[in-house]
Amino acid sequence: MQLLPSIELNERRLMLSLARQAIQSHWTPDASAPVTLMNGDLRLGCFVTLHKNGDLRGCIGTLEQDMPLQQAIPYFARAAAFQDPRFPPLSARELPDCILSISLLSEREPLPAATREELLAALIPFTDGLWLSDGYHRSTFLPAVWRQLPDKNDFLHHLLLKGGWSSSGWPSQMKAWRYHSLEFSEPDGELAPEE
Repeated sequence: MQLLPSIELNERRLMLSLARQAIQSHWTPDASAPVTLMNGDLRLGCFVTLHKNGDLRGCIGTLEQDMPLQQAIPYFARAAAFQDPRFPPLSARELPDCILSISLLSEREPLPAATREELLAALIPFTDGLWLSDGYHRSTFLPAVWRQLPDKNDFLHHLLLKGGWSSSGWPSQMKAWRYHSLEFSEPDGELAPEE
């Protein structure tokens, strides 16, 4: 599996500023100079997540590595704030109460998934993000979700429900991939703790 690059603290803070600036510009065009990233040309999977008072308020991103971070971070920050179908669009009043986090993703690596048991045996809690697809449905959980669902069975059960599958059966065409992430959050850009 591809190793994630080391991103310095100052660069992580710039990425978080870029995400917040992109959301804020929805209501008030920012007169300040746009944030320019040192690693802006880097192409990685990227998710932006918003939490309000500790609860999820939006999370949108991509597993694909086809967009430079300079474009991906503001794009997915706005999408998480205004287009996550699980939530109404973020209001200007809510933004000060939101904490933003960014997850930069490695390439995906296939996992054995002929049976639920085979997949569970290969899955590494608190390390692996998981993407499932059977050709009709697809769904992913970032590695950060392990903090809410630390049990492998619960993690997989909720991912199946999120993707629209029955939690009791197992699709014959199920495919699974793992990936890793570098996650950091406001206010200081520190990396998420390893479990």
